[in-house]
Amino acid sequence: MRRVTLLILLFLVWGTGCGNRERDKPLPQESTPETIPAGGTLIVGLNGEPDGLNPLFALSVHANEIMSLVFSRLADFQENLHSFTPRLAKSWEWSPDSLSILFHLRTDVRWHDGTSFSARDVRFSYRMQVNREIAWDGVAYKEFIREVTAFDDSTAIFTFTRKYPAMLMDAVEGFIVPAHILETLPPARMQALDFSRSPVGTGPFRFEAWETQQSIILTRFADYFMEGKPYLDRVVFKIVLDNSNLFRQLLSGDVDFISGIAPLDYLRLVQDNKAGRTRIRPIQYLGRNYDFIGWNLYHKDSYKKLQRGTEYSVDQLQQQLRPHPLFGSRKVRTALTMAIDREKIAEVVNHGMAIPMHGPVPPILWAYDEKANQQWPYDPERALRYLREEGWTDSDSDGVLDKNGVKFSFEMLTNSGNARREQALTIIQDQLRQVRIEMRPRVVEPGLLFSRLLPDKDFDAILFGWVVGLKMDLAPLFHSSTIQLPFHFTGYFSQRYDIYETLAKEAASDKMAQKYWDKIAQQLSTDLPYTWLYYRLECSGIHSRFRGTVFDKRGSLINVEDWWIPLEERTETDKWGGG
Repeated sequence: MRRVTLLILLFLVWGTGCGNRERDKPLPQESTPETIPAGGTLIVGLNGEPDGLNPLFALSVHANEIMSLVFSRLADFQENLHSFTPRLAKSWEWSPDSLSILFHLRTDVRWHDGTSFSARDVRFSYRMQVNREIAWDGVAYKEFIREVTAFDDSTAIFTFTRKYPAMLMDAVEGFIVPAHILETLPPARMQALDFSRSPVGTGPFRFEAWETQQSIILTRFADYFMEGKPYLDRVVFKIVLDNSNLFRQLLSGDVDFISGIAPLDYLRLVQDNKAGRTRIRPIQYLGRNYDFIGWNLYHKDSYKKLQRGTEYSVDQLQQQLRPHPLFGSRKVRTALTMAIDREKIAEVVNHGMAIPMHGPVPPILWAYDEKANQQWPYDPERALRYLREEGWTDSDSDGVLDKNGVKFSFEMLTNSGNARREQALTIIQDQLRQVRIEMRPRVVEPGLLFSRLLPDKDFDAILFGWVVGLKMDLAPLFHSSTIQLPFHFTGYFSQRYDIYETLAKEAASDKMAQKYWDKIAQQLSTDLPYTWLYYRLECSGIHSRFRGTVFDKRGSLINVEDWWIPLEERTETDKWGGG
């Protein structure tokens, strides 16, 4: 307590001369807040139902899109990914030793139930984010935060164990959740609470209703702390499980906006828009999505030896885990990668709307250096040679390689509802057949995938995709300490990788960290726990009556509070609630 008191005194003496006083970003299109008419409805089409709306547990992309309108962060990323716009925090400043950040919180923020927001909520949110029983998917952001202190209702202090460039990013990552609703519950019961189906936040829109497999409705929060916003009366998330049907509803006007449009549909949309046949505006940018094949490196049964919630050293993992009979060999994974024509797959399933990806660092992040990756071109003859060198031959002439009585035959999963991945799975099956490998495609419901198969590592291989985080951090996927967390399902671990990542994160500057991220890229693109397929361009469509929209690598719903509709372009749907 004495240390915290002294720290506060230092902040008060030091003053606010070095504080961050960034203002809210101005509207990106014509008009000013005084001239914008309020009202109207946005209907967003979703091709799947979210897995809940509690920020401590929800993992799906759709859940995060909805939660971004219901909840708030202390600050939001700007487009350059290096600076931030104040949100729940109106400003911040560093301590003289640069080991703490003091956040001055807004005093005009209320939760959707009318309760005042305070530093108590910030402290509680941090403690839940790092709680092992909750296993929050963004816990890596909080790795070097020692404590969060609520000095008073409007002041929160984040104290760090070391200085590094991403301190502010780590502090503000994660939605703030309400202490007054959740703090009386043990973490183990928190996920089952009704809060996941009827959340209470501080964002521009409040939760109204959720009809399973039909829709989720949000309405304008009248007491939102940003005066005059949001402009829209409500946002309806319409759930349409069939992508073709969803696109038809976009063209017919039953849906106003969808993201992740299939390439052929997007090309049709571009043509129709140019010809004046539709008012749906096509949008394309380098987004945050890539697809890959994840190989299970260890025998699925050997993971059962690991105790849930226990952190294991690399030596302990080596003793506990038994290599997968097919994918435990790096040389075999290299052969598989060379046997798959990834350029062809990208062209067929994305129709040119993708770029090659050969390693773990996404191209939208500052540490991306394509030259750091070991590249494995399509070469089925070399792939067969590698497999023979590993002892795989077709000893019984049945057209499938075998070794010590084991057939090179396995199942590759992908999630249902994604036509692109299902198509890619079929192409990969045919390509692997050319090197005498039998791959059996299996399309799985997302619920089964996320609730059992991936957490239990009960699979051979999976064709999957990630939405890229905005921080340069690969620990949730590959660090030994995260091997039991939801996203680390290949079982990859390496002492050398762990060291490189620690050095990268502790580096005094991005420039100094770059050499370690390059070493990590080289190592992972050589070890190949993943076979990276392609990085996709984001293809979306929105009705042209919406103004003030911004789309970039941060996401597709990043500024909905600024969206508005001219009065003369309102539809019957927009007149809900007097709009």
